[in-house]
Amino acid sequence: MSRKMIGWSVAVIAAIALGLTLAYVPSFVADSLYKNVEDISDGEMPATITAFQSGPEVVSTLGGSGEGLNCSLPALTNIFFDGSKDDAGKRHLVLQRFRQACVAHDLCYRHGLATYGYSQSDCDRILQNAAFRLCTYIRNGSEASSAIRCQTDSKMVLAGVSLGGYGSYRGWDRSTYFEFESDPSRSNGFVASRVVDHPFKAVDPVKYRSEPDQVILTFENVRSAVAVTCTTCAKLPVFDTMQDQNQVSAELRSVGVTKLPEALLGRKPMLSQTVPVWLPPRRRHAAPYLLVDGAGKDHLIWMSRNNPRDTTSCIVLADAARLLTNTLPKRDLCSIEARSSLTMVEVDMFATSPLPMEIPGAPDPIYATAISPQKTAAHDLSFCSRSASRPIEGSGNDDQSKCVNFSGDGVGKGAALGAFQNFSVIRPGQQISFARDVDLRTESPLTALWQRALGNTYSPGGSLLVIDVAPPAAAKGPAAARLNRIVRFNIDDRFDPMMPISRQVDDLRFLSLEASKSNVYLRMIDFANDNPAVGNVRLTMGGGDVVLDRSWAERPMMVLETRDAQPRTKLVFSRGEIAVEPGKPVAPDATTEALTLETLVFERDAAAPSDAPFEKSAGAACRIVYEFAANHTDWPCYRAFDPARPMRASPAAMMQASQMLVGHFTQGGGHGIAFPDVCLKSEPIVLKPQGDTFVPTRGTAGWPSLTRKITCEPLDAAATVSQPIPAAF
Repeated sequence: MSRKMIGWSVAVIAAIALGLTLAYVPSFVADSLYKNVEDISDGEMPATITAFQSGPEVVSTLGGSGEGLNCSLPALTNIFFDGSKDDAGKRHLVLQRFRQACVAHDLCYRHGLATYGYSQSDCDRILQNAAFRLCTYIRNGSEASSAIRCQTDSKMVLAGVSLGGYGSYRGWDRSTYFEFESDPSRSNGFVASRVVDHPFKAVDPVKYRSEPDQVILTFENVRSAVAVTCTTCAKLPVFDTMQDQNQVSAELRSVGVTKLPEALLGRKPMLSQTVPVWLPPRRRHAAPYLLVDGAGKDHLIWMSRNNPRDTTSCIVLADAARLLTNTLPKRDLCSIEARSSLTMVEVDMFATSPLPMEIPGAPDPIYATAISPQKTAAHDLSFCSRSASRPIEGSGNDDQSKCVNFSGDGVGKGAALGAFQNFSVIRPGQQISFARDVDLRTESPLTALWQRALGNTYSPGGSLLVIDVAPPAAAKGPAAARLNRIVRFNIDDRFDPMMPISRQVDDLRFLSLEASKSNVYLRMIDFANDNPAVGNVRLTMGGGDVVLDRSWAERPMMVLETRDAQPRTKLVFSRGEIAVEPGKPVAPDATTEALTLETLVFERDAAAPSDAPFEKSAGAACRIVYEFAANHTDWPCYRAFDPARPMRASPAAMMQASQMLVGHFTQGGGHGIAFPDVCLKSEPIVLKPQGDTFVPTRGTAGWPSLTRKITCEPLDAAATVSQPIPAAF
């Protein structure tokens, strides 16, 4: 045999060996590492990430630290996964096929600890389960046995992200609060706050004359047992102690109570005290959605799954007044038979993450809605809806949502599965979702090989779906949903999440944060254009442009649209830094720690053109010092933060990571800024506006064993906000 033939033979053998290695070794390793993961057989789509509105004027909140949302894996990864065609001749590369799971994983790594108490292991298991559920819907190949391959592929995604991204998970030194989880089933406990209009100030203006126009409700969820506290309310009695059930206060009458419940006899409940929220048991309750209807009324709505094996949801409607008076039902049911002051219906939504919305003009305007690929066998996009308040009737499948199926190449036969990979935007009578492409059509083996070798690392292709929703034509029929517009775009997912700048239904301008190595930039995309493109948004201070330091993206940015006669659009940034001296060990018996917490507000007229700059209107740099009793270091609120042990919380670490709220919860008008304090739950940090800065409403809070002191000064130098927070020990 000639040397040339021997050389070719060796090359062929080497190629075969390489192919076998690429085909079998990764799957063998993944199956060995994760031999005993959950075996899911229910066939449901994974729960999707969602957006929570924290206050009446909040349009959107941009989390993700400006780093984009994707699988964070090199394009070459596609080679290790099945790339065969499905029945429609499409190939689904791993970076797009599992993108929805990776988006949740990115957010979990960056915000999961501070928001839901998720460990890295929790985030990884959420990824693996979501990837498997996606794979059963988006498969390469069509045979039933490919479900086994799906399980292996989901394990390989988990292995790749775990091995390659171990340093990306953020402990208490970097994790920040950002709500994204519609079904936090792995959380042992979490806290979420909402800003709402004062529940009783309009009922009794004299009694509550010294109270602010808006208050902060803080919900504490411990294994789905929920309690609520009005943390900015004064210690005012909702009603005086009474022994006569016919004596009903004005506050109780305002929520429909005509006879005092026995549970309230002999009591004198204070507006500021913590009270249980009696939600139906045996459900997994997330935080409540805040929906502000066309009349300006605040609705707090839970959309709670029963279990992960079906899409039945318990929908609970409440408001601040009812939550702060009495929610004790007669029976533990999710229906009118519970005889609760809260409105409850239990409906099969045919989707894992339903959302509440207002349908103007409908007799019962608040609806539970969902976009779903699960209603039809072909996975066409469907819009499902059901009144969130009309009692269930015993006939006609009234306990199921009614669905409208959309047709067309853009959304039919699974084409819109990508719609479940980004935050849905909810407006009165309108829903907007993003559908990033998850498949490729290949015309030749060479093209297929090229795609698998290079792939689309940042999933640029996709569509924006605008769904208009009108009242149902029949009393119990589906809402009249119409796919108004499909806008194709070619924008890297490095700009995800993209969130709206306005609540107006005809405004399709979206904002995004893009973080570089040292700075963060604000971007705008107008999807009203035929070819949407990423544009820059100018920020100015003192008449000149300013570029913010990257640290301003670590905590989510908030977009507000005021409800004034001439609305303003406000951008509210914040950042924090624990005072830890580099290279110096933290004393185990330390009894004090500090942090710097800064806020920055830019604004412009809401009707301003897209290229108009946002001008800095206010800012403050606050120094917060905690002092605590010694010898209690087993408790997170009685120890200093140690960077060498980033999973051990401390008062300053949790404040650095805290939720930010904006609203009218201070006297004197203007928007205040608040930061709930996990260690001093009834005493959040509240900053009231004072000219172009903010000052604390209280300089000192706490009790002898745990105190918090705060001092603030103006933040008005462009050079300061363009640099990291100066070290202060």
